[in-house]
Amino acid sequence: MAALSLTDLHAYYGKAHVLQGVSITVPSGQIVGLFGRNGVGKTTLLRSVMGLGTTVTGRIALDHTDLSAITADQRAVRGLGYMPQGTRVFRDLTVEENYRVAAYSVTSPRPLDSIVEMIPELREWLARPAGRLSGGQQQLVSLMRSLAANCSFLMMDEPTEGLMPAMVERIAEVAKAVAATGLGVLLVEQSLLLGEAVCDQIHLMEKGRIVGTGTFGELSSSGALARALGISH
Repeated sequence: MAALSLTDLHAYYGKAHVLQGVSITVPSGQIVGLFGRNGVGKTTLLRSVMGLGTTVTGRIALDHTDLSAITADQRAVRGLGYMPQGTRVFRDLTVEENYRVAAYSVTSPRPLDSIVEMIPELREWLARPAGRLSGGQQQLVSLMRSLAANCSFLMMDEPTEGLMPAMVERIAEVAKAVAATGLGVLLVEQSLLLGEAVCDQIHLMEKGRIVGTGTFGELSSSGALARALGISH
């Protein structure tokens, strides 16, 4: 089975040792969660895997091909996608134009129709300026733009931040639809609702290290998930 494999990753900002030996595997067609408090290194991990802005050691491999020494653009060409934290849309462009801008950046974009199959509500928004949609709707457009690059593995950084519970549930449904097409998803989150709904496996991070791994049920019942998120009972 194809996989995104991260092995013994260390990342540094100057002298600060932010990631300390992180190893994670994301198989095709599965959603792997990365949970932890703010500031423990989750976003740094995603940026490091994408080749953005940090000094990194360790091995990053996609389908057994080592990506560690190539640029972010080259990693994207090889099939690695990244949906950063926060809504990233061109507000003055229509939803369809947002798709076309993203699709133009790659040689073989994912067809719009195949994305609409995963996110059907996009069809009725195609002619609307993205800036006139709600925050949750814009997040779906942001996901559409990430999928347009035709990645085989997608990293998502807190896609439900600030969203109403109903939209969190919708993001969960879409994430499962994305994985059902064979994409592997590495999901950074703090939403327990999303974690329970979609994650095949969850890793807990504290101070740049993985401190626990298991299913949502295992980590929840043991109390490890609550401890990692700083949730008191």
